[in-house]
Amino acid sequence: MEPDADRFAKANEYRARAMKTVSFGVSSTPRGRQQPAPIVADFARGAHVWDNAGNRYIDYSAGYGPLILGHSPACVIDAVKAELDRGLRTASVHAGEAALAELVCETLPSAQKCAFVSSGSEAIQLALRVARAATGRTRVVKFRGHYHGWLDTIHAAGSVGNDGPSTIGQDPAALESLTIIDWGDIDALRTALTAEHAAVILEPIAVNGGCFMPREGFIEEVRRLTAERGIALIFDEVITGYRLSLGGAQAVLGVTPDISVIGKAMGAGLPIGAVVGSDACMEPVSTGRLLHRGTFNGNPLSVAASIACISHLSDNAGEIYPRIDAITAQLQEYVRQSAARHGVACAVNRTGSAMQIALGLTEMTTFADTAKADFARTQRFAGKLLSRGIQIIGRGLLYMTDAHGDDDIAETMSVFDEAFAQEAAEQG
Repeated sequence: MEPDADRFAKANEYRARAMKTVSFGVSSTPRGRQQPAPIVADFARGAHVWDNAGNRYIDYSAGYGPLILGHSPACVIDAVKAELDRGLRTASVHAGEAALAELVCETLPSAQKCAFVSSGSEAIQLALRVARAATGRTRVVKFRGHYHGWLDTIHAAGSVGNDGPSTIGQDPAALESLTIIDWGDIDALRTALTAEHAAVILEPIAVNGGCFMPREGFIEEVRRLTAERGIALIFDEVITGYRLSLGGAQAVLGVTPDISVIGKAMGAGLPIGAVVGSDACMEPVSTGRLLHRGTFNGNPLSVAASIACISHLSDNAGEIYPRIDAITAQLQEYVRQSAARHGVACAVNRTGSAMQIALGLTEMTTFADTAKADFARTQRFAGKLLSRGIQIIGRGLLYMTDAHGDDDIAETMSVFDEAFAQEAAEQG
């Protein structure tokens, strides 16, 4: 299948228009870096999205993670439509809040109390504030390569060799309360922890950094150390919550944190996030001593979507999670073999239904290894896939959804093989 040279003509026309009035032509910078061009989504259903020129793509970006049920799942669409008919009711108390909190507490091991916000980044900030209020301390341990949102207080150490701000325009002073160490280095953590530390925050399974599982025994020892020293353990499950299992990564690992941050998949595509935790840790919020503010917190439409999504996942967990994990593993193995067959160096990592490819090396086992990957080449390779009707996230990340079927996987495998053949030919 040869790529259509005119496939992106209308996308480029739109970008030229948007660049005149929309900063970088998009509402989130990474979207503007899609190659060969940022496609303009016009319609989406199931595992597929159609652009403004009518081109169909098998979508593995999954809204950057939230679309665990695929695009436009009937249970979510019906729930949102029914809620919309009752009025927007922004910033009002409504019964859906308690219904959603009860669902979260039933499914997530760490959840005894919930506080809702509108995004993962907001939830991280609230979680840090809760930990500081609960412990009376201020410092926070953060691990290199773990992403906890874009705000100044935590957006740091996102690339190998840079422990400072992750973008220009940040206030470096906002990072002064962070202690930054390598994920998996338990000796460094043991040495770093002091009586000034309020929290240790981490991705229990590091999807953002490259789809890495934790070293054996590491999370368990982090749990032991933090409990021993009265430090709050925060799991950032914005990605892994309701994606890796009904109970998130904490259920997979069998380790329960004091506080968890969830988002993305819980809303099935609508904006929502939550901080959940033990009664003891959440006491500052539960009593009203800690101000928890936000006009759109507990937005009825987002809450309705979340109730529908989590209910569907709960009712079908025994079927959904094993299936999407299995087909992601099947795709991982095929991509690895195809790259090797064509002589293209490509690491292929997987954690559950998330998969990371990285060109330029054949194995990527630690965050330090990401410095050896050729992510510019990986992004161009993602462009080769896009030209053939397969959309992944430009940095090489793929998310499987419940909507992906056998035909989608077969077509995807064929396209990967063609793209690797082209990559090999260009390498000479």
